[in-house]
Amino acid sequence: MNNELAAGQRMIFVLMRCALACLMIAIFGGAISVVFYFKDTASFLNSMGIEFQNLRPVHTTFASCWIFLGGITCVFHYLYHAHGEMSLGERQRFRLQMTLWGLAGAGILLTLPFGISSGREYLGFHPVFSMLIVLGWLAFARTYFGRVRRGFWSQPVYVYMWATGIVFFLYTFIEGHAYLIPSIRNNPIADLQIQWKHCGTVVASFNMLVYGSLMYVGEQLSGDKTYARSRKGFAFMGVGLLNSFTNYAHHTYHLPQADLIKWIAFIVSMLEIVILASIFLDLKRSIKAKTPTDRFFAPTGFMSIARYWSFGLLVVALLISVPPLNSFIHGTHVVMAHAMGSEIGIDSFIIFAVFTYILSSVFERCWATQKILESPEFRSLVRGAHWTLVALFSWLVVSGLAVAGTRAFGKPAPDLIARMGPTMLVTIAVIHAYYLTRIFLTLWPLTKAPGLRREQELDILPKAHYEGIASKSDSQA
Repeated sequence: MNNELAAGQRMIFVLMRCALACLMIAIFGGAISVVFYFKDTASFLNSMGIEFQNLRPVHTTFASCWIFLGGITCVFHYLYHAHGEMSLGERQRFRLQMTLWGLAGAGILLTLPFGISSGREYLGFHPVFSMLIVLGWLAFARTYFGRVRRGFWSQPVYVYMWATGIVFFLYTFIEGHAYLIPSIRNNPIADLQIQWKHCGTVVASFNMLVYGSLMYVGEQLSGDKTYARSRKGFAFMGVGLLNSFTNYAHHTYHLPQADLIKWIAFIVSMLEIVILASIFLDLKRSIKAKTPTDRFFAPTGFMSIARYWSFGLLVVALLISVPPLNSFIHGTHVVMAHAMGSEIGIDSFIIFAVFTYILSSVFERCWATQKILESPEFRSLVRGAHWTLVALFSWLVVSGLAVAGTRAFGKPAPDLIARMGPTMLVTIAVIHAYYLTRIFLTLWPLTKAPGLRREQELDILPKAHYEGIASKSDSQA
């Protein structure tokens, strides 16, 4: 195996490392944020100048960056493997892109804890950093469309999904800054409508990147190139695109809008989830015959978990999209449970599937893949992350429904929920963060040592962590 990586391969691993770094920042920001549920701890942190409203945007901003960069990593993997080595101009644009995003990320991380923010939902950072993000995104878009423009209309569906996500992000990101226009800022109803519309559409833009990555990795694992050109694949993209423009409406039932808009949003959102669940089943059947059945295979393991979450969240999405039920649970932890289940259970596990697929394809049957990514210990980490997310999701739903029930009768939250809520939430969240951190610690060194021979791997990778995994794998083989 060649020890030197090509420029295109190095770009892939730079993006992967940046995505994983954003994941850890999001986990750290979330871990600190949840301790504000304890009054004494909150008072202590406030006395030190650390406030919840300054930390929450750190968590949400870098969680979104993790998902966006994860999808972009897969896009660059495709561009390199389908279209060859990057040109000098593309390498220069990549440096510009990552420099601009790096400056924006560092600036956001340094300013938000000190209260320098916009005060907006999911765009909490100062708008000056938005210019850096947009300029970097334009550089990324130029590279992408420059590579896929030839024969564009005969490409598989994931190429169109990525293209749509790239263009749609620019549109919705700029739209989210409409509050800077005085006429919008001075009209609270219009401001809320645009802000909530932006929240829905920005999620739709990174879903296009992530779901396109799912289709691409599924094709690579199964070897079936017809599915990404099938009617179902393009139907999923069409419904997803329509949903991108309508899904915000069932989050704004409390604002003035026509009933027809609500029904369109409800029907389209449900149809997208049904098709996604169906695609997971189809991919499972096509991949099953091509992947090993006698051991754990990380990409399919993560995809399998994402499949379960797509089915489970279908039920929750149906319930919270019914207007009377939506008004019942609006503002409770049920909404948080739905968001976390979607962004971790589906999007994040798909990205983990993408990353482990890329690492497995680079290491290709060498020591690292066999002893680490396919080890029983790594499998236990994946299961631990899944089941702790199940526990966290369940507790948020139960506590949210309890609060919604008492609130409907004008009463305070149940005493049991009020007493146990903070402890349960923090405990489960910290355990879940532990498993995600262990997965990070397993993947991170691999992103810095691809293509190395076994003896070099043993020198560069943390021996205490990896030899423990290897010895357990050998003993259980």
